[in-house]
Amino acid sequence: MKVLAICSSDMLGIPAVVQLKRQNALAAVAVPTVVATQLVPVLKAWGIADEELIVLTKQNLGIELQALINERGAEAIFVFTFPWLIPSSVLKLLPGRCINFHFGLLPKYKGADPIFWQLKNGDTVGGIGIHIMTEEIDAGPVLFNAELPIMHGETYGLYTLRLGGFAAEQVTKVLDRPLNDVEQGAATNDAPALYFKKPTDLQLLINWQTQTADEIENLVNAANPRYGGAITTFRQMTMKILEVAPINVNNPDQTPPGTIVYADAVYGLVVACTQLKYLKISVAHIQEGYLSGVKLFNMGVKVGECLG
Repeated sequence: MKVLAICSSDMLGIPAVVQLKRQNALAAVAVPTVVATQLVPVLKAWGIADEELIVLTKQNLGIELQALINERGAEAIFVFTFPWLIPSSVLKLLPGRCINFHFGLLPKYKGADPIFWQLKNGDTVGGIGIHIMTEEIDAGPVLFNAELPIMHGETYGLYTLRLGGFAAEQVTKVLDRPLNDVEQGAATNDAPALYFKKPTDLQLLINWQTQTADEIENLVNAANPRYGGAITTFRQMTMKILEVAPINVNNPDQTPPGTIVYADAVYGLVVACTQLKYLKISVAHIQEGYLSGVKLFNMGVKVGECLG
């Protein structure tokens, strides 16, 4: 079977594209104009030839895809992240053979960035929902959900890297099965579910007074590096925190959450959270650059100062 691969992400899409090529199943690779300058050189570096690479425009998407299917003899479309809706005219050309590799388990995590929400919500298992595409976003029958455990402390970037390799493994499974073969017992994709959009700045904001240490750590990991870190304020300036770690502190009194309770040149900065829990700030971003907790201490950050 010859597959037209569509992708807009290097880490999530390229391993699967390379796998298709290795199995002699690649008809062509199509990428949107918005990421072409970044993605095309990487695809070439992985051995994708010029004649296999197509850049798509939003204005003529349907016409361009239909032409590609006909010219390259594509028998199926596999999508590995894409910013635009595939037109119904294209879906009708290959009924039941337009497959979306959605990087979140379905139907729970429909939406634009399921990776962020799975990490932020503290899930221990994420994965890829592989489904037949319809005119509705992230809908259509689920072929199967491929689960991938989330390691404790894993960041958005680290999990994305593993998901990309995992997607390549799923490509082989999809090629080896009838595409209308919906897994027995698989979740129906029309079940009630929240549609998770990309997080807003408000959703990236740390609330030291209400969020637990675990919730803050999850948010920090989910925002690193895709959103530049979780947002807080310090000395009336924006600070983005990219890495924290839980730490035990001998402090029997409930210090107001967000207060720096420890600062030195060895451990850096330690911040109080709710429920007598504490987090060490390992990496933060302020206007002056990306700094460790130790460097922030060396810049004069003191015990008693507050974040948020």
